[in-house]
Amino acid sequence: MIHLRSIELRSLGERADYPFSVPAIAGLTGIEFTAPVTFLVGENGSGKSTFMEALAIAARSITVGSADA
Repeated sequence: MIHLRSIELRSLGERADYPFSVPAIAGLTGIEFTAPVTFLVGENGSGKSTFMEALAIAARSITVGSADA
């Protein structure tokens, strides 16, 4: 299995649009992951948030609609 260890941002030219206009992103050259990380990627409405909410409920953790939030 291949594990992602880092991401390197190569030159995209001058980008003034979001999210490249955010100072923390504008100065970013790469990210190194020192622990396992998971990315959830999908179209709007595909269920990413629902999946995360289900995991939180299953783990008996704080959920978006809970009084503990």
